[in-house]
Amino acid sequence: MNFAPKDHWFGEPPPTETPIRGAFGARAILESRYGRQALEFFPDRKSFFPADAPFSPDFQAFLDNEVTAWLKTLCGQTWINPNGGQRYTLEHPVNPCLRAMARAQGGYLYVGAYEMA
Repeated sequence: MNFAPKDHWFGEPPPTETPIRGAFGARAILESRYGRQALEFFPDRKSFFPADAPFSPDFQAFLDNEVTAWLKTLCGQTWINPNGGQRYTLEHPVNPCLRAMARAQGGYLYVGAYEMA
């Protein structure tokens, strides 16, 4: 199915015209604490597509494990310019259908992940 959320999408959207099975987006606050950067996520700033169906087990595991660890590493080891607009990407090492990306802008980190069909 093509990406067509019904409501406002938080986070980085999948590339246009890419058939996907599921997608996740979030807008996190990018903060500096004790000389390190940290992310703060809020439940009302997350988006899911499709909104009414669960993700595949592979995609859910990718979000819970790889994407979470990648974001922690990204904030802990890399200085992210809060207004820089630079894109960061993560591709699953085994499953090429799973990808994630992040982009900082306006003090937020826009995060997106998707599973291609």
